[in-house]
Amino acid sequence: MNLDWERTRYLASMLFNVNCEKRAQMITPDKLFPLPQDVYLERGKPKSTRKQYESFLKKVNSMKSSK
Repeated sequence: MNLDWERTRYLASMLFNVNCEKRAQMITPDKLFPLPQDVYLERGKPKSTRKQYESFLKKVNSMKSSK
């Protein structure tokens, strides 16, 4: 049920943002209306470390060179 509300909120924010004339008027889905699972969002924290990024980049480059 939470995923349905997430989807609804995301689509509504996309529709809102498409009709904005200025970028400053745009909103994020969590600003549209709050949901109970919003307390688990981690804002301002990087999703990965530099070391994880470099490891991923090596994997991607090795896959490109093997083709």
